[in-house]
Amino acid sequence: MAAAEVLSPWTHESLRATDRVRELFLMQPHADLTGIRPIVARSWYRSRAAGVDAVADRGFFDEGRVDEYTIHAAGPHLQKLDEVAADLGGYVSLTAPNGVLVKADFLRDDGFPAGYSLLEESCGSNGEGLALEEGRGVWLAPEEHFREDMRGNWCFASLVRDPFHNRVRAVIGLTLPANRVSTLEPSSTLLMLEGVASRIERDIEVRTSSRERALLSEYLRISRRRGNRAVIALDGKNSLLNASATASLEDSDFSIISGYAKAVMSSGRDMTCEVMLQGPGPATLEVSPVTLSAANVGAIVVVRPHAPSKERTVETKSVPQQLEGAGQGTVDRLMSQLDGTSTEFKRTLNLARKAVDQERSVVMIGELGSGKRRLASAIASLRGGQMVVDARSGALRNPQFRDLVHRVTTELPQTLIVEHADELSQNEASEIAQSLRGNTATKLIFTIARPTDATLLLSEAFDVLEISVAPLRNRREDIPQLANAVAEELGERRLSRRLITTLTHADWPRNIDQLRAVVSNAVERAEGAEVTVDDLPQGFHRVLTKGRLSRLEDAELSELRSALTEANGNRSLAAETLQIGRSTLYRRMDYFRSRGFDL
Repeated sequence: MAAAEVLSPWTHESLRATDRVRELFLMQPHADLTGIRPIVARSWYRSRAAGVDAVADRGFFDEGRVDEYTIHAAGPHLQKLDEVAADLGGYVSLTAPNGVLVKADFLRDDGFPAGYSLLEESCGSNGEGLALEEGRGVWLAPEEHFREDMRGNWCFASLVRDPFHNRVRAVIGLTLPANRVSTLEPSSTLLMLEGVASRIERDIEVRTSSRERALLSEYLRISRRRGNRAVIALDGKNSLLNASATASLEDSDFSIISGYAKAVMSSGRDMTCEVMLQGPGPATLEVSPVTLSAANVGAIVVVRPHAPSKERTVETKSVPQQLEGAGQGTVDRLMSQLDGTSTEFKRTLNLARKAVDQERSVVMIGELGSGKRRLASAIASLRGGQMVVDARSGALRNPQFRDLVHRVTTELPQTLIVEHADELSQNEASEIAQSLRGNTATKLIFTIARPTDATLLLSEAFDVLEISVAPLRNRREDIPQLANAVAEELGERRLSRRLITTLTHADWPRNIDQLRAVVSNAVERAEGAEVTVDDLPQGFHRVLTKGRLSRLEDAELSELRSALTEANGNRSLAAETLQIGRSTLYRRMDYFRSRGFDL
């Protein structure tokens, strides 16, 4: 470690000047930061914008994980570095890609607990948080920290990147106390730390090179078994296709298939889904995970067409065979307001057509942002007038409820749309049923994320037709059409093929609402006629990462949902069922909601 060079007088003066500017910046938010290193100035602005307390440690915690390959590769290198740091009174730390401190057996305790968040938005300017924000190795002098209690240390951080995909696998940090290390050349020290990160990355490459062999072996085995079926193998970096896949699939089909494959690689569970592809037309995808190593999973996809591709032609606004003939006029009118080509979409469309033709009341079940509201409006528009009310707004509670009933009975709209009906209590649902049951002129459409006792009561009272609206991750074929529709609304802009592929691969935890927000932002940022990947908002890739759950997190989310369903939304009872404290339950619920998952 280069710790013997004395800081130049200019550097000492610069650090003292930084100290004075920080004090002024905290008192006057618009203070001039000229003279401060630009990287530090950006960090201070971000820290203040996030509401970080410059004096107190608020102690934000989260869950983070560094994969086993990285842990094993980093162990010998970081243990040696930690021994050097100990002689200087400092320590070495390991941080997960989401900025959460991870405890490793080969490192001494640094005083911070596992799970402590080092993101800038959590604790202000620090080495690890700044490295993640800037996407490169960084150093901070003691005076350059935003928070007061961190200003006694030199901080260095370097990113450990995946040698195959360039994603961040971990962050290694080095902290040295200023009162023990008075002579330090920060650039040389950072260069040394980045050398350690490079050696870790090389070891990762050596350890993970066997993955390709494992993927190839499984691909050959499945290809021999499946005969002339199209087979595709993926591991996130490589893809293998047999002759049938190359001959029968279009470029757009590969984007859709790889999106489903990535979902299986993330969950580790088999998936079978019906899709509408450009090449073979309607088909079933059989997607199986392939264990490539202790920390890596690939996927094998077998495409099973429902009919020979030469007998099928798929148009952007195609209509499924079961919808042709009877009800075709209704379908055409619905399609003029909706976008989609997937099998899931067409099933939903078939039920919507039935609801219109039979003049049925409807309950729509689906995740937040999945398009329930738009579908409800499309159905209602074919019937005539509509009235919309949101159960979350309190409009269905006294005295507003009396006014609503009066409006419905006097205006007699053909359809009353109640959004977020799963927020209703049983008493409120019972009152709605009693007040509107005799009104045969008005049909009810209510949207929910999950059934409750209250919504079951409404379903029975109004003899509703249940329509499930699938999330975007289960109908990836619809993403290109939806994205293009948003772009056309904003001025007939054209989306590049690479951008469409990127959007199709994403999981979209907040579904169409999130897709619309991202595409709208990209269109506004674009300068040319074509919107490209470079025009995507900077936070988009972080959103993609947040949307993915580990296998453990996915299992936990499932347990949480089951417990809340069994407890009819009673959180105290759900916590008791799970045998955890209420505060723990609230914290885990907030965590999954922040990742975009509905409970």
